[in-house]
Amino acid sequence: MTHALFPNIRPALPRSDDPILAVAVDAEEDFDWDAPVRGTPHTTGHMRNIRDLQAILGAYGLRPTYLLTYPVLEDTEVVRILERHLRRGECDVGVQLHPWVTPPFTGDGGTSASYSGNLPPELEAQKLATLIRRFTERFGVGPRIYRAGRYGLSAHTAGTLEELGFEIDTSVAPRTDFSPDGGPDYSGYDYRPFWFGRRRTLLELPLCRSIVGWGGRRAPWIYQALADASPPFRLGLSAALTRMRCAERITLSPEGNDRRAMIRLVRRLTEGGHRVFVLSFHSSSLAVGRSPYVQSRAELHHFYDRLSAILDFMARQPRMRFASLAEIPSLLEAPAA
Repeated sequence: MTHALFPNIRPALPRSDDPILAVAVDAEEDFDWDAPVRGTPHTTGHMRNIRDLQAILGAYGLRPTYLLTYPVLEDTEVVRILERHLRRGECDVGVQLHPWVTPPFTGDGGTSASYSGNLPPELEAQKLATLIRRFTERFGVGPRIYRAGRYGLSAHTAGTLEELGFEIDTSVAPRTDFSPDGGPDYSGYDYRPFWFGRRRTLLELPLCRSIVGWGGRRAPWIYQALADASPPFRLGLSAALTRMRCAERITLSPEGNDRRAMIRLVRRLTEGGHRVFVLSFHSSSLAVGRSPYVQSRAELHHFYDRLSAILDFMARQPRMRFASLAEIPSLLEAPAA
């Protein structure tokens, strides 16, 4: 595993062999995913649809964690909805930094700056402080769970999170390279939660994404070799290997992944000894036309169908435990000194 982004990495191992499922929701404004730049028009109205989501997750006894961006924290009605669910113990909340909509605004507001790790360290820290302050004003306590918007970590972010009192980070997107767009390269990471930190211990819960297939241990190598190939060959070969299920990148998410693919991912990870699973998606997929994944009423129904299907599958697994993100550290072995 690449260690450049995190100091003092140690494995995070579950206390028991029982599988654990948690749900993380990128609770964010809608925006142009192709151009997430300062001044882009956006709304947060789709967040009101979490009432429907809560009904589905509540039927399984799941308590999702909403990772809130600054515009969502500015929406008083949405905050009231979240507070009601919080009081009932039906959800948790953390924060997500979208630098293009979080003050202070200074310098470049282009696409590269949408990855917060590309900002000067002091500016990233200032934006995080703004986000923390607004969260604390809204909920009376500071956030403990963090996700960098667009998974935009840098080598200095981990230290900033440690200083600001966070306990869990969820910003790693395994087997994914954002460097062509100016972002970080996580292609060397696989889905393995880990502890990190110099003076305090934090937990990294990556996006539940991996490369699986009958290629076995060679599947990630095959997939990466294709990613490095020249464009004329890359797309055709990649599609063929995915169809043959030799090496396919799958995310535990109802966005862009069907039920059978998610089940293949869970089974392969389970065979590899993984016991902690985090299902994730964007709040903008709860409304039509707000994310690339849901552009019609039919796609919205398909989204909820896939969500219900994977929840049903997970609920049927022997000894499955549904937990919140905040509970997961207590279900893991204490980190080695």
